[in-house]
Amino acid sequence: MSKQTHGEGANLTRITELRRRRRARKLRSALLLAAAVLAVAAYFTGVYSEALAAAGEAFDSVRIALAPAAGWPVKTGVPEVVQLEGLAGGFVELGKQDLVVYSGGGNRLRSIQHGYARPALSAGNSRFCIYSRAGYELRVESRSRTLSTQTFDRPILLAEMSPNGSLAVVTDSSRYMAELTIYDPAFRFRYAWNPTEKEGLPSRIAFAADNKRFAVACLTAENGSLTSNIFLLDTRSDQVTARITASGGQVLQMHWLTADKLLVIYDHMAAVYDPATGEQKAVFSYGGEQLVSASVCGQNAALLFGPELADSPARLAVLDPQMQLLADARVPAPARGVVCTRTAAYILRESSVAAYTLAGEADWEAALDAPPLAVLDAKQLLVFAGGEARALTGPETGGAQE
Repeated sequence: MSKQTHGEGANLTRITELRRRRRARKLRSALLLAAAVLAVAAYFTGVYSEALAAAGEAFDSVRIALAPAAGWPVKTGVPEVVQLEGLAGGFVELGKQDLVVYSGGGNRLRSIQHGYARPALSAGNSRFCIYSRAGYELRVESRSRTLSTQTFDRPILLAEMSPNGSLAVVTDSSRYMAELTIYDPAFRFRYAWNPTEKEGLPSRIAFAADNKRFAVACLTAENGSLTSNIFLLDTRSDQVTARITASGGQVLQMHWLTADKLLVIYDHMAAVYDPATGEQKAVFSYGGEQLVSASVCGQNAALLFGPELADSPARLAVLDPQMQLLADARVPAPARGVVCTRTAAYILRESSVAAYTLAGEADWEAALDAPPLAVLDAKQLLVFAGGEARALTGPETGGAQE
């Protein structure tokens, strides 16, 4: 057998590289052709069908994945942040004047001057909606383009997007307390529910993983006190599936832990319900403590309670789906917020982020040069501070990466 010379090895390497580049060019050409077909179809139909929208978002995912990653940190350029949400491994950051979308690799994908007086957004897996509270216009956006712009006859009170892109829109009403309408991902009518004054004004909406069932928290007044009613609804039925009433409490968050477990974070307790019957399965009372922040990931919830005195330690409680304590720890002041992931709980401090295990043990702390605005569990863990998004890692890799 003859030995391969150095020149032959170099030639083989060059040939392999040329083949790799040729494959990449072919893939890019195919994706560009697919995009052109989608654009033509959208132009002639006037609307993105559900299949076209899914194909378009799949194209976005491949195109974004092929692009060289800019990496972290990045200057987002949003001076007054209103809301921050994860989006397909990256994030969308909403400011009072503009909005930016970043990929999981740190590439800026979009920058939008929204022009809304009271902007709000809701994000699904790979698309989001933006609207102005008490305004009339709502836009559905992907990571690359505007999918739909809708104008309503009555002011928009609330909008919530499901993981697959279905959308719930709550508007003011002259006949009811409000009007709630569900649209499919192509913005076609799917379902309507009109809560009465007795049922209350919708304040929170949470979709189940099947994108068909959803929970609506409504606020009403009874005998001079506020009452939260939660209605379990299904787009396949005209009837309310179940109703949950919690006197004297306000709903702050709702999360479907599983198909048969709905977690509700109130201002005075956390409880798990059976969405089929409304029966309370488990409860965790705050015992009079003031809830500062709450975060849910997977089937665990992290609750941060403020101290009675400013310099006293705060309390971190991590709960399992049965509302039993996995952790009950004291964390040093100041503690401004908590973010829970599947492996840890992160405490936002004055100028740092402290990592705790889900057993409540202090793990490490990353110093920052500005107060942390948020921690986001995206493609990688990110911390937002001083107008930047940075990768947040443990001490072995340098904390918040500069």
